[in-house]
Amino acid sequence: MRFSRLTAVFVLLLVPVSFAVGQTTDFPFSWDQATVYQVITDRFSNGDSGNDGAYGRGLDGNGSPYAIDSTGHFLGGDFSGLQSWIEEDYFNDLGVNVLWISAPYEQIHGWVGGGSGEFQHYAYHGYWPLDFTEVDKAFGSKEDFASLVDSAHEKGIRVVLDVVLNHVGYATLDDMAAFDFGGLTDDNWRDWRPASKVGWQSYHDRFLTYADSSDAWQRWWGPDWVRSDLPGYEPCGSDEYSECVHMLPDIRDDIAVRGLPAHLMLKWGADKSSTEQASLDSFFERTRLQRTAANHVIKWLSDWVGEFGIDGFRLDTAKHIAPETLNRLKTEATLALSTWKEANPEKALDDSDFWMTGEVFGHGLEPSAYFDHGLDSVLNFDFQTDIQAQPETHFSSYAEQINTNSSFNVLSFISSHDTSLHDRSDLMDAGTRLMLSPGGVVLFYGDESARPLGAGNAEEVDRTRSLMNWATVDEEVHAHWKKLGSFRAAHPAIATGGHDQLQDEPYAFYRGVRVGAEEDQVIVVLGAEGRTRLNVSVVWPDDTVLRDAYTGKISIVSFGQITLNADPSGVMLLEEVK
Repeated sequence: MRFSRLTAVFVLLLVPVSFAVGQTTDFPFSWDQATVYQVITDRFSNGDSGNDGAYGRGLDGNGSPYAIDSTGHFLGGDFSGLQSWIEEDYFNDLGVNVLWISAPYEQIHGWVGGGSGEFQHYAYHGYWPLDFTEVDKAFGSKEDFASLVDSAHEKGIRVVLDVVLNHVGYATLDDMAAFDFGGLTDDNWRDWRPASKVGWQSYHDRFLTYADSSDAWQRWWGPDWVRSDLPGYEPCGSDEYSECVHMLPDIRDDIAVRGLPAHLMLKWGADKSSTEQASLDSFFERTRLQRTAANHVIKWLSDWVGEFGIDGFRLDTAKHIAPETLNRLKTEATLALSTWKEANPEKALDDSDFWMTGEVFGHGLEPSAYFDHGLDSVLNFDFQTDIQAQPETHFSSYAEQINTNSSFNVLSFISSHDTSLHDRSDLMDAGTRLMLSPGGVVLFYGDESARPLGAGNAEEVDRTRSLMNWATVDEEVHAHWKKLGSFRAAHPAIATGGHDQLQDEPYAFYRGVRVGAEEDQVIVVLGAEGRTRLNVSVVWPDDTVLRDAYTGKISIVSFGQITLNADPSGVMLLEEVK
């Protein structure tokens, strides 16, 4: 039986609306249309309570939890918890094709004074590394991590690690006691409480000595590994590449190291120290690179790619890393991923090269030299203010600046752990602007569920990392983001297509792109009310079957027009039914 378009429409109208929202696509994956979900692993989902309190974090000298502000504590999220949501299709339902997760490697064990000293701040976020070669036990095991990555890949989701190459973690009392370094003067620090509610930074004066005569600090990373304002170390510099950002010890890239750091050799023991040294020797023999601290870290970071098939890095504090160092990281990570794909063809999603984006704080919507030095993308810090412009001004500007330059892209966001959470009463409109924007986008965990700011007296930037609000998900907001995400995932035109405004009231625009032999075209309407008539003749001929992917409703182009009842959100997402 031959179906006419009219017959096909009749059949489609019999399909429940819930099955008609969005459609699958055969378009290949492209990093240019990345929809990234950023998750702080510790704050997302606790799948294994057995790894809570790893290394004694958050416990006093008697093994009891501190009854204090938990803003900066490890709170239990782990690999298995995150994996369970991957397997539940939580991310696929949002149209996510890239998962950006916290650094998995071992963080400093102890705490430092957070904010202005009002709370204990642990490295739950992954930005204060202690050992780049081991999984942090708070997140699980290496086997757990491998299972997480494999599950993501099985769902068609790439995995990007949040990594640092600029600095290591702070020296903490716990690590000093465990690894025999620093100027610890009193073993009673575990039971200590500051006299003031904002006195958590006073441990420096209470328990440490920074006497110039002390050699205890040489048993830490050592002066050939990091810059630090400590006895015997090269002081922090004054330029972007040698300063100690937030007083974090700066990884050196200017001199060769004399050997492995003393605290790591003590931590590893003789067998691992020997094995690790042999592996490093092979790396430096192959690459002919100077044995700088930065090149050691490049080797360790690329090992994660080579072992697990990691697809990309989000590079923290990228503006503080020399261009040639960024290039070396990209080269080694690219080689590691290519080698992994050759060895694991059944797991490789495609033959895409390793991808790298960077946090260049303050970078906006303009090409820069970073794109010539290892970075394929940068985080777009201007987006949080750009969406205050009129929609057409915003959308047309982004399409012009991003989609006409094949070597340039950004990751836009409305919320960030480094800045602020977007107004929680405006997540419907903000989600529309983000998910329909040209270029790559980042969903910060909980933007799709209206996760609130964390409690406590900390500054807002610390409170942006609250626990995922699984018990209080705003279902209307969540449903809205899922529809937008599914549409974006099905249509590369949204992220990469040319843009044309079609009308002012209600505001409507066209996006279109050719991918290989296939063409993708969509029309989006914002601010529609009730029964809406729209002229689509510039895109589709009469008798074309169209669907509003937001509601699932069908219409046929007649005399160049369609008529549909708009959802109360005012959003219409028009696609051709093929």
